[in-house]
Amino acid sequence: MSKKNLLSGRDKELQELAEQYEAAKAENKPIYLDADDLADLADWYAMHRKNSQATEVVEYGLSLHPGSTPLLVEQAYLFMDARERDKAKQVIEEITEDYSAEVKVLKANILLGEGKIDEAEQLLDSIEDKEDLANIVDVSYMYIDMGYPDKAVPWLTRGLEKYAEEEEYLAVTADCFLAQGLKDKAEMFYNKLIDKNPYSAPYWFGLARCYFEQQLFDKAIEACDYAIVSDEEFADAYMMKGHAFYQLGNEESALENYTLAEKYKAVSPNFLHMFIGFNEISKGHWEEGYRHLELVIHSKDTDSTMLPSLYAHVAICLYNLGEKRQADLFFKKAHEIGPKDAEPYLIEGGMYMEKGDFDKAVKKWALALECAPCADTWNEIGMSSMETGHIQYAQTAFEQVKKLEPDFENINEKLTALYLLLDDMENFLKYNQLCAHPFQAKDLENMLDLLDCKNRDEMIKRVKEIFGGSGLF
Repeated sequence: MSKKNLLSGRDKELQELAEQYEAAKAENKPIYLDADDLADLADWYAMHRKNSQATEVVEYGLSLHPGSTPLLVEQAYLFMDARERDKAKQVIEEITEDYSAEVKVLKANILLGEGKIDEAEQLLDSIEDKEDLANIVDVSYMYIDMGYPDKAVPWLTRGLEKYAEEEEYLAVTADCFLAQGLKDKAEMFYNKLIDKNPYSAPYWFGLARCYFEQQLFDKAIEACDYAIVSDEEFADAYMMKGHAFYQLGNEESALENYTLAEKYKAVSPNFLHMFIGFNEISKGHWEEGYRHLELVIHSKDTDSTMLPSLYAHVAICLYNLGEKRQADLFFKKAHEIGPKDAEPYLIEGGMYMEKGDFDKAVKKWALALECAPCADTWNEIGMSSMETGHIQYAQTAFEQVKKLEPDFENINEKLTALYLLLDDMENFLKYNQLCAHPFQAKDLENMLDLLDCKNRDEMIKRVKEIFGGSGLF
């Protein structure tokens, strides 16, 4: 399935077609539709995350139209979405019309997934009508979906003069700009699309993504609301709202929207349990955190790469519930599953640091650094030390971050705050001038007053207030 946007008229037609299809199915009555309509209907279901219905429609369609190219193409995409590329290849072998553009795009998609970029480009170059709008859109979305948005640009350029005001062309151009990280240009195009079609959920969602990536979370939420008004089952909008509310510190509203995203299949039940579990742990609700994370651990659908972190967090719950022996077993399991995974050692070290067992904390962090001797690991150590009020440990860690990666995100701001807490004015001034937004005079005056009082707790509180908006601590 391509992730291209459906135009409003066609989307409405397919919604009505879905209602007719489902009514006939409920009454066990046959319904005849041509192959193209059935392929589009299957794609519509897939875009709404109703993959079982999409598969059913394709199979029904093939019973009516054996060997239909549009239906076989759609079936191949469904297998690819399910990460069953071998089955997709088998379907492609059944297609006899290998000269058609849609089949060539499908095969190029397979080749790109295998890293065969040159072969994919040669195949696409054999498409006869490269200036046809449908071909431009299909090829462009294939490149966008596969993570090569720059390669979509030459195809889009072909249609610029002829299709500049066509909604379909504007939509793929907006999505291409966003995929390239050109948020301002993408925002301009999404607004232009919304002027043309103010009831398009995908266009409002595209605008929400632009706002979110610029950390304009309130505006992202507002745009998502418009998307949901246009389509109350638009799952991605609930997911985006959840992320935005979480960034704003509103965990209750985040959970509410994640729950709706799960209802409409944008996230799995495991994601929901993990979010709730981690949130409960952050509040010190150990039993609730343990209960939710245990469900994820025992689920058959859990991503194996997540297991070391999950076991480590469950261990923290058990440790705080007084089950220290069980906690040790869970930490051991985490290290056995992910022997080269630094995160469980970082989590365990942070727990010991919080409990005041510095020797154990440092030993665990040393093991984390053996697994990943990089700036990210040192940054996590620094963050954990800062959160537990151990400023000297944080200083050592953040200086290592600066040494390994001088342009690491917000490292100058962190060091500025730390040296202020340590009464080291020389280093404070050194790093303050390197900050993107240095302390202003009014902030410095308040800080110096605190320094004179030698009230470290109040100083830490003040630093967190100043930096809290950027999520540094």
